[in-house]
Amino acid sequence: MRNKYNINRQSNLGVQMSFKKLTVSFLLLILINFSANALELKIPKVGGKKADISGAKLNFTKIFFESSINYMEAQFHLFNALEMNDEASKTKKSIAFVKDTKNKEGKRLTNAFNTSSENSKAIEGALVKEKSLSAEGKVHYAKSLPFAVKGLIGMVKLPPEANSLLTTIKSDKMAALKMGDFLKVLPKIPEYVSSATKVGNLIVTGAKSREVEGADDATKALGEL
Repeated sequence: MRNKYNINRQSNLGVQMSFKKLTVSFLLLILINFSANALELKIPKVGGKKADISGAKLNFTKIFFESSINYMEAQFHLFNALEMNDEASKTKKSIAFVKDTKNKEGKRLTNAFNTSSENSKAIEGALVKEKSLSAEGKVHYAKSLPFAVKGLIGMVKLPPEANSLLTTIKSDKMAALKMGDFLKVLPKIPEYVSSATKVGNLIVTGAKSREVEGADDATKALGEL
């Protein structure tokens, strides 16, 4: 009887141990699956943010650099037309810097923004004062018109792209830390475009009043910009 009892007791203990092992294994399996699912949920979110920033940044920079370079080219020729040689030389250097993709993108951005803005003020003042142009001056002025038109047509597309990029950067703290130059420029884009458009129209109307070749074509191209 005692042996039989011992056998039954050992059997019950074995069953209990097996049950405990199964329970522990089951719980571990649940925890592992839960952790894996949690990781799968987190990974796409991080990747999604990066993709959004990359896309928004590409959309903005493509339009910004193309339009700004064209506009600075126009400013360069206008400075030559107005015999503002120092300003023409500085603008030529800025164009070379902005075109060089080996330079940091943020530095190219701020250089183009600051150069275009400062030049616009200088050109606006000069066009108001200087009414007449030499024959050589008219040639330089004519060269500026196609660049001015291309630059302005591109610039008017910037505000929504700038706003989209700014919103995306602000939603990602890591991106905000790395894109300080963009955060300085983006909020000022609407004012930048408004000023450039005002001076651009002044350039075109100034060409017409000075009988510069291509003035009529530039006026038609800009329309009601």
